[in-house]
Amino acid sequence: MHYVLSFRAVSKTAFALAAPLFFAPWALAAQSVPSVIGLEAGLGAPEPTGVLDLQRLSGPIDVDGSIDEAAWAGIDPLPLTMYEPSFRGSSDRRIDLRLAYDDEGIYLAARFHHDDPKDIRAYSLTRDRWSGDDGFGLLLDTFNDDENAMRFVGLPLGAQMDMSITGDGQRENGGAGGPSGSSWNTFWDLKTRITEDGWEGEMRVPFSSLRFTEGEDGAVVMGLMAYAYEPATGSRWTFPAIPRSRPYTQVSAWQDVRLRDVAPRNPVYLSSYVLGGSTLSTALPEGASAYVAATERKYEVGGDLKITPTSNLTLDLTVNTDFAAVEADQQQVNLTRFSLFFDEKRPFFQERAGIFSFETGADRGVLFYSRRIGLSDGQPLRILGGARLVGRVGGWDVGLIEMQTQGTADQASENFGVLRARRAVLNQNSYVGGMATSRLDADGIYNVTYGLDGQFRVSGDEYVTLKWLQTIQGGDPDSDAALGGFAAGRVVADWRRRRVEGFSYLQSFVWSGEAYDPGVGYESRQNFSRAQSDWSYQWFPGEESIFRRVWVGVQGNAWWRNADRHVDTGQFEPFLTLESKPGMTLRVSTNTTYEDVPEPFSLGDDAGVPAGSYWANEAEARFRAPRGWRIQPNVTVTGGDFFDGTRVGLRTELNWAVNRYFELKTGWDWNRIRFDERGQEFDSNLMRVTAHGALDIHLSLDAFVQYNSLTQQATTNARLRYNFREGQDLWLVWNEGLNLDRDVLGAPRLPRTNARTLTMKYTHTLVL
Repeated sequence: MHYVLSFRAVSKTAFALAAPLFFAPWALAAQSVPSVIGLEAGLGAPEPTGVLDLQRLSGPIDVDGSIDEAAWAGIDPLPLTMYEPSFRGSSDRRIDLRLAYDDEGIYLAARFHHDDPKDIRAYSLTRDRWSGDDGFGLLLDTFNDDENAMRFVGLPLGAQMDMSITGDGQRENGGAGGPSGSSWNTFWDLKTRITEDGWEGEMRVPFSSLRFTEGEDGAVVMGLMAYAYEPATGSRWTFPAIPRSRPYTQVSAWQDVRLRDVAPRNPVYLSSYVLGGSTLSTALPEGASAYVAATERKYEVGGDLKITPTSNLTLDLTVNTDFAAVEADQQQVNLTRFSLFFDEKRPFFQERAGIFSFETGADRGVLFYSRRIGLSDGQPLRILGGARLVGRVGGWDVGLIEMQTQGTADQASENFGVLRARRAVLNQNSYVGGMATSRLDADGIYNVTYGLDGQFRVSGDEYVTLKWLQTIQGGDPDSDAALGGFAAGRVVADWRRRRVEGFSYLQSFVWSGEAYDPGVGYESRQNFSRAQSDWSYQWFPGEESIFRRVWVGVQGNAWWRNADRHVDTGQFEPFLTLESKPGMTLRVSTNTTYEDVPEPFSLGDDAGVPAGSYWANEAEARFRAPRGWRIQPNVTVTGGDFFDGTRVGLRTELNWAVNRYFELKTGWDWNRIRFDERGQEFDSNLMRVTAHGALDIHLSLDAFVQYNSLTQQATTNARLRYNFREGQDLWLVWNEGLNLDRDVLGAPRLPRTNARTLTMKYTHTLVL
C-alpha cells in the first residue's frame, strides 16, 4: 500500500534534527505493516506501451453497485501497480478493478475486500466533495491530445466526483493535479454498496457525455488511467503503471486504448431555471443622517442549451445566465501592493477550460480571466446571453466564447469575445497556437489582445515555451494609451525540465511593455521585466523507509521596472520538503526579499508602508496532516522581517469528518505586524467556519461564516440543495453581510445588516 509524506526544510541539519522527533511514531507504525505481497498481477505490470484493445462486454450491465452480472465475469481484472507510497511496492490488500465498454459507454467496476467493514473510510454523501474517503477513479483523455482529460471518481457512500484536467495534469513544482476544474459536471452513473466483506461499486460514463475523434478505420483511440485509493495509508494503485518520475495525473503518461464500433452520440441538453428571491440593501442618501434600507424582489427565468454539432464539438448557448447557486468567494488578507487573484467557480466556464489556458509568465498572469465577465469587484452583473464552443476541428483544439453583459448606472454594457486555437506539432507533447480576446463597451471603448504561443518538447523531459502577446486598444477620448506597437507587447520564454523524481528546473524570462493591458485578462504588474530560476531535486527513499519523498530546492525571482531599470522585487527561497508514507507533510523554508516601493500603500487605518527600498528575511514552517486522518490540522507559521518592520503570521485549518452526515472546517489567518521605528502597528484576523451536512446523496446543506477584523464585518453564505436526479435541482441560497462595528467617527451609525439576499432556484435539464 502507499504511504505519503512530504517535508521542506532549509538545510540537512534541520532535516536531521526534526525527522527523529517528528516521525518516530510513524516509523514504528510503518514497521508494523505486514509486507505480504498482494495485487500480484500488478507488481510486474508494464508501463504504458502501444495501443491496447479495451475489452468489450458480452452482455448488459445494470449499474446497481453489485458486480454480479455474467458480463463482468468475462472481463479480466486490471493489473494494478502500486504508485504510492512506494512505486511497485508490496501490499496485502485485495482490490479488483474491471474495465470494459459496450455500445453505450465505458464501465469501471471496483471491489475492495475488507476483513472488517469498519475499516472502510466513508464520509461524503455530497457530489464533488471528498472528505478523506476511499475511492476509485477513471480518467479519460478522449481526444488523445496528451493535454486535457476528464476525471470520474466513485466514493463508498455513492457520492460522485468529476472534474476537468488541463496542462498535462502537472503542476510547475512537479506535483500531481495540475490546473483542474472541480465545478465542471456532466451526466454519468454511479452506484456503490457496502457489504459484509468490504464495498463495491460500478460507474458508467456514457458516450453521449464524451467528445472524441474517430480514426479512418472507425475506431476510437483514447488515453486512459484507472486507480484505486485508500487514504488511511496513503496507498494508490494505478493502471497502467505510471513511472515514478511522473505524477499519476500526467495525461501523456497514460495508456492508449482502442474502442471499436463505437457510434458517437449527439444529444441535446436543454436546461432551464426559474428563480425568485429578495435583496435587502442599505444606502446613505445624500444629506441624510441615517442609512435607509430597501428591499427588492426578484423573479427570473433563463436557461442553457447544449448541443453537439459533431462528435468533436460542444456548443453551449445561454440566455439570462444566473449563478445564484455558486459558492461565494472566501475573503483574503492582502499584505502586498498588488491585486489578489480569485479562482473561477461558475460551471459555465469549466468544460474543457484548459483550451482557454494561456499563462502570461508572471504572478498568475493569464490572457483570459473569466471572472472579468459578469463580475465587478466580486459583485455579479447580469449576463444577457452568450455562446461557448469547444472541441476539435481537424487537428486543431478550438475554443470560442461570446458574452454580452447588461449595463448599469456606473458601467456601460459590454461585449466579450475569446478565440483560442492550438494544434500538436512535431510530437504529442509539442504544440503551436494562438488566442485573441476582445472587450467592447456601448460607448465604443475597445480592448483587443492577442497572443501566439508554442510549447516544444526538445527531448526527454526538456520543454521550451515561447510566447508573444500584444494589446490594441482605443475609443476612449480621455486616454492617450498606445493603440499597439512593441510597447503594447509582452515576450515570454522559458525552459523547464518536468520530472517528479530526480533533478528538475525552470528558467524563465518575461518582458512586458508599458501599454500591454489585456482587457479580459489578469495581471498584477505592468511595464516590467522578470527573470526566474528554480532548481530542485526529489528522491523516493524506497519501501523500507518511513519517508515517501524528500524534496530540496531553491526558487529565485527578480522583477525590475522597465521605466527606470530599477529592481522592483527580488526573492530567494531555499526549501526542504519531507513527505511521510501516510501522507504527513512538513515544509521549511527561508525567504530573502528585496522590495523597492515607488509609492506608499496602506495596510489598514493604522499602518502603511512608505516609499523606499527594503530588505527582509523571513522563515516559514508548514505542516499538513495526512488526508487519511479524520481530523486534519494544517498549520503554517511565518516570522521575520516585513519591509521596515517585523511580522509574525499564523494560518491554521482544521478539517473534521465527523460522520457521513456532517463535516466541519475551520480556518484562522492571523498577522501581527509592527513598525517600531515609525510607531505603527497592524493586526489582522480572518476567521472562517464551514459546515457541510447531508442527509443522503440528494439533500445537502453547505454554510460558512467569515469574520474580517480589518473591515469589522462578518459574511455568511448558506446553500441548501435537493437533487432530484442528475440535472434536476432545487436550491435555497442565503447571503448576508453584517457590520460588527457600527460606530464611525463623524458619520451616521452603520446598519447591522449591510446587505442580504434570499434566493430560491429550480433547474431542470431535458435530454433530447
